Amino acid sequence: MNPIASQKPTPAKLTKSSRHLVLGAVALASIASIAGAFAMRSYDARRHETAAAGGDAGSTRLMKLEENSSGAATTTENPDASSGALKLPQDRWAVSGIELQPIRKGPFATTVHLTGKVSLNQDRVAHIFPMVEGTVESVSVGLGETVKAEQLLATIHSRVIGESKLKLFQARLQLEMAKTKHELQTEVAQNVDDLLKALREKMPIEEIEAAFRRRPMGEYRERLLAAYSNYTKSQADVSRLGNITTSGAVSGKTLLSAEANRNADLATFQSRLEEVGYGLRMTTLLSSQSLKEAETQAAVAETSLHILGVRDAELSKIDPTEQGEGISHYLLRAPFDGTVLTKDVVLSEQVRPDVMLLSIADLSTVWILADLYQEHIPLLNSLADQTVHLHSESWPDRTFEAKVFFAGETMDESTRTISMRAIADNAERLLKPGMFVTVDLSGITQQNVLQVPLTAIQEHEGQKFVFVHRGEDLFVRRDIVVGSANESFIMIKDGLQPEESVVIEGGFILKSQMLAELMGEE
Repeated sequence: MNPIASQKPTPAKLTKSSRHLVLGAVALASIASIAGAFAMRSYDARRHETAAAGGDAGSTRLMKLEENSSGAATTTENPDASSGALKLPQDRWAVSGIELQPIRKGPFATTVHLTGKVSLNQDRVAHIFPMVEGTVESVSVGLGETVKAEQLLATIHSRVIGESKLKLFQARLQLEMAKTKHELQTEVAQNVDDLLKALREKMPIEEIEAAFRRRPMGEYRERLLAAYSNYTKSQADVSRLGNITTSGAVSGKTLLSAEANRNADLATFQSRLEEVGYGLRMTTLLSSQSLKEAETQAAVAETSLHILGVRDAELSKIDPTEQGEGISHYLLRAPFDGTVLTKDVVLSEQVRPDVMLLSIADLSTVWILADLYQEHIPLLNSLADQTVHLHSESWPDRTFEAKVFFAGETMDESTRTISMRAIADNAERLLKPGMFVTVDLSGITQQNVLQVPLTAIQEHEGQKFVFVHRGEDLFVRRDIVVGSANESFIMIKDGLQPEESVVIEGGFILKSQMLAELMGEE
């Protein structure tokens, strides 16, 4: 038996503490006390209305909805003709928390509630695999530890890494030697080229020797100067004999012999110029080619280590003498700031490139995964870059935000849903991957919709209703048919008319009175 019906009426006198209990609607004993007092006031009015209506008690309590030919519920022409009336004196409204509001039509924005799942930001997840086989020498992080970009995770001893670093070291030595040789050859080539110019201009041998004494030329100096010296001597002999022959002191045959020697020395000198010039170009070309080969070998050795994941900072200080066996160390480092989610590596373990050792995720942002049903397809066009709100049972007082970055174009044939992805800031780490959240999407806004606040809605035996104010201290129950709801309002499909005044706060007091009367009649 309902405890409200079993209480005896008491005088309608409320203390200050009783008022707070009524307003809170948390103590049934206080509500029953008020309801009993109000029941005594309305008993005579109800009995009078029952007789006037000529019906039974049930028809005076509930407004009946007629079924039309299409099966839809519609109200009678006078919706209050058969409804029970409740009286509550106006001087009791304040203590009972009664608030009235005329209902009106206006824009109605629906909210779609979806179940979402928090997931890792797949763009900020790293699965750490070694690129080489080896033995684990040290592990520098633990499970759940926060790491920074480039932080050392583990050290692996790898023969492949050691051999590759030694090859790079040797290639760099060869490169340095090739550079030195090429620099020297370039200097020699420049000096010899300057000497060739001086010889072609037929500078005196003494001036040439003075100008090029401290400039390195290798064997080219001797070869060129010897030929040039022979030529200049022969030329001097011809000039000297020519003067003597004119005076008749020397025969013409001697002069011809001297000229022949001069011409031979000139040919030798010119040949030597061409030979040295060609040889110089070839030597310089070979030196340049050797330098390029050495550079290529060093670059290949360095790239091979880059492919294995060795960073430039490690390659810049390769020295077998100082590092010893440490030259074979392969260092695993964090690619970005994050948290170690999995760790499957221990000391002295043999590792391979196909076995994952650790996984790291940046939890400062997370993905929200949700599935839209077929009736939500009209929302797809407005979802791009839209901000949605998230709610979690773990944090009932918090509202989170996420920005939609993907709304699928195809429907899953098995679930008949379309995938949606959003990214949420998670700087406080409150959203845990794997937890479920409620995703609130802004629906389509309808115009001129009749609506009432959610606080106005009451329910009894599966039927939703509101209390309509009929003037002065009279209220009647009005059964309604509702539609969609959002955070604050609910759509009214049938049962109410615009501008009717309904109880939006304190309706529970009237409902308690109504139930008390119903129990009293049984």
